[in-house]
Amino acid sequence: MGFRKQTQQWTSAALAGALLLPAAALANETHVYGIANFGGAGQCNADSHSVHTKTAAEFAGYFNGLVNQGLWSDVRTLNNTSARTDLWTDPSKGSVTNAQDAQANAGVDDADVLFVHTHGGHNLADLRSWLVMGSNADACSAMTDVHMSLGNGKLNIAVVKACQSGDFEVWKQGGYRELVTSTSGFSMWNAFHGDSSCGNFVKRYVKRYAANSRSDGVGENWIDEAYDWDIGKNNDDCPVSMVFGETKALRLSMFENGGWRDRKNTGRKTNSSFFSVYGCDPDNGQKLPEE
Repeated sequence: MGFRKQTQQWTSAALAGALLLPAAALANETHVYGIANFGGAGQCNADSHSVHTKTAAEFAGYFNGLVNQGLWSDVRTLNNTSARTDLWTDPSKGSVTNAQDAQANAGVDDADVLFVHTHGGHNLADLRSWLVMGSNADACSAMTDVHMSLGNGKLNIAVVKACQSGDFEVWKQGGYRELVTSTSGFSMWNAFHGDSSCGNFVKRYVKRYAANSRSDGVGENWIDEAYDWDIGKNNDDCPVSMVFGETKALRLSMFENGGWRDRKNTGRKTNSSFFSVYGCDPDNGQKLPEE
């Protein structure tokens, strides 16, 4: 298995934003969103998968352990109908009532680190991915372009266990640039190119991934743990890590050496790098380049 990295230059005009407080001045908080129940009253439509909340519990459990050691501040779990699109919506993208990404102890931008396990998809024509929410009170899909602008609050790392949540072609055409502003504190979107398989084995690799990424490898470990090669078929699991930052060196440093408690400063978010596995070939995503 070999890693591949693509880079992309963005214009600063497309990434204007407000200056942020330094991350060191903020407490460490984790939010997890396990969305397992679908199709019922007040819920969105998709296939129910009980493992989605189990993986969220594994991720939260690791950080609760850090809290008990005095190494982390807070952990919040918002499962099923507690997971709403408004909690993913930045005020720059929505109205006062439905833009709650900074809501205390709930919104995605109120956390330094988030984990979500749900269903997802992508649309190349619209240059977006989306995540299916647990509640239909707002919209059933939180979209990377329509709703999200991350890191205007606290968020630095997002771990997204959802199909098609990090599509290479969408990234290649600049579709994820709206996830950040140039002065955003957000640096890493760990996701999947194409579909990803699901089962209790995901609980195990999420647990290992969380434990092994305390001090380094927060991007690289995601790809190591979540990658799955199916010989002769186009249904590989293709985890990816998109890192936003000013220079290749800074982005690589975050990918390889960043951790939950050692989040690297990647500078202004004027570029991005796409890390994946050579030739990974999933369902509902193009085969990734061989080099």
